[in-house]
Amino acid sequence: MKKNKISWKQNLRKIPGWIMAKIVKFSNKDFLVACVKKISVNDIIANKYKHLSIQLKDGKVQFPSTLIPKEEVGKYSKRNINGIEVVRKDLPMRTKKYSFYTPNFGDWSKGSHEVEFEKEIYQRDYIAPGLIEIKIELIGEEIKGEKFYVLKFIVNEVLSKIDKKYQEKLLCNLNLLQENVGIIDVFLSEATLDDYLKTIYLEWEILPTGERNETISKIFSGFRSSSDELRKKIASRYDLLLKFNPIAFIRGTNGFRRYFGAQFTDKLVAFENLEYGNAIYVMFEDWAKLSKMSRIDLLSGKMSGFTRIVHRKGWEKQLGRAIEENLT
Repeated sequence: MKKNKISWKQNLRKIPGWIMAKIVKFSNKDFLVACVKKISVNDIIANKYKHLSIQLKDGKVQFPSTLIPKEEVGKYSKRNINGIEVVRKDLPMRTKKYSFYTPNFGDWSKGSHEVEFEKEIYQRDYIAPGLIEIKIELIGEEIKGEKFYVLKFIVNEVLSKIDKKYQEKLLCNLNLLQENVGIIDVFLSEATLDDYLKTIYLEWEILPTGERNETISKIFSGFRSSSDELRKKIASRYDLLLKFNPIAFIRGTNGFRRYFGAQFTDKLVAFENLEYGNAIYVMFEDWAKLSKMSRIDLLSGKMSGFTRIVHRKGWEKQLGRAIEENLT
């Protein structure tokens, strides 16, 4: 049996801005940390999800409906089982007495005496284990070259926006999901199956403006390449598009991960494939449909509703004019 190996980032140091932006927009106060993930049969065979007891038996996927994550998965999974002792450096130190016995004149045969001393130590709080479960549910299957199972994972604790400490709980729950599943999201507690499914089949993800470093990192994470050159290219495109006052940035999901751009109105977007091609496309009619078409189909002469701007000298000014002309 192969040993499972977790291949994704383990922990988050802070709550991602896009998560907070999504929570702010929720119509109700109660929500859950949850996600949907497509898991391949090959990854199950390779034991990548053994820690969640996801396995194949008689050609079918099997898993527990709920489980408490194993403590060896990561520090938040360990805290969930064992609790945690927090050193309170924000509080005054307190005096603690210690004692031990020592031999008289260095010789135990002559008896012993007790020695006491005092030491200043930090106060500590003990946070009890949450013993929070992760619920797992199969919501679909897909065959694209290989077979995938579409699974829903829910951290089984309802959070509330009116709870003053909800962000503290939120960070813990996000990390619990990140450690065990590798992706994170949040949903209203009454979210429907369609709400979950559209996160996995949506071709485009809308990202808020004003969060430069986080947006760049999120876009960068969708590429196989991890070069500094690609990251600088994404940052450069972000800064350029920001000058034209977009309402949001967009990045491709699933088969469109290499695409990145900006949205200016419901109908107007500008985007490009950062790994292939040398042009940016300004689409002003049914961009969601046009963006799915191949470069060959777009350039066949049969399609309209877009402008293609090749990256030649002065292309930035052309882009600005194309956006301005189609804003209304």
